[in-house]
Amino acid sequence: MLAIPADVSFEDAAMTEPLACVLRGLHETRVEIGDTVAVIGGGPIGLMFVQVAKAIGCNVIAVVKRDSQVTLARRKGAHEVVQITQVKDPIEAVRDLTREKRGADVVVEAVGRPEAWEWAVQMVRKGGTVNFFGGCASGSKVQLDTNRLHYSEISLKATFHHTPETVRRAFALIAEKKVRGTDYITGEAPLSRLHDVLRHMLNRNGDIKTAIIPGH
Repeated sequence: MLAIPADVSFEDAAMTEPLACVLRGLHETRVEIGDTVAVIGGGPIGLMFVQVAKAIGCNVIAVVKRDSQVTLARRKGAHEVVQITQVKDPIEAVRDLTREKRGADVVVEAVGRPEAWEWAVQMVRKGGTVNFFGGCASGSKVQLDTNRLHYSEISLKATFHHTPETVRRAFALIAEKKVRGTDYITGEAPLSRLHDVLRHMLNRNGDIKTAIIPGH
């Protein structure tokens, strides 16, 4: 159990869990200062990956879909943003932003779509690492170029969840105001409207997080 300091709101503290998952994800991919990291996805998890990778000292390329996500990704520290609806080929667009067009050192898939999993493998450089962080629907299948995986020595990771250590680290970052959980909260609703909020989220409406506050 972790005691919440008086100056940390419940809304901020609630962001500990997703942040802890992001910290573990970056740790497992062994990201280093100066790496070029491409993050596919502009939702709350994708934005957290952008923010933390930037804080570590990485060059971050955000791959997003909506106009609002372009603004948010830049606000979280993305050096470059690729909006997939504005480019002919997202893979080529990302590689064009890397040194000698070789691809990113690390690619994090934070959407959970088979197509994005396949993009990630094509966006990473030889010897690079891909983290399939976004979980696809049960039964999903992807097609990967085995020649590229083998001869380019690409490492594939899939991290899910957190550890007690990353939870403590995430909570410390929030308590020290280095990461503000409320930056990811774009709305509030009472518990009585939870069903409506969940239904609204199914439409991928562009909201990041909605705080459910009983009695509000």
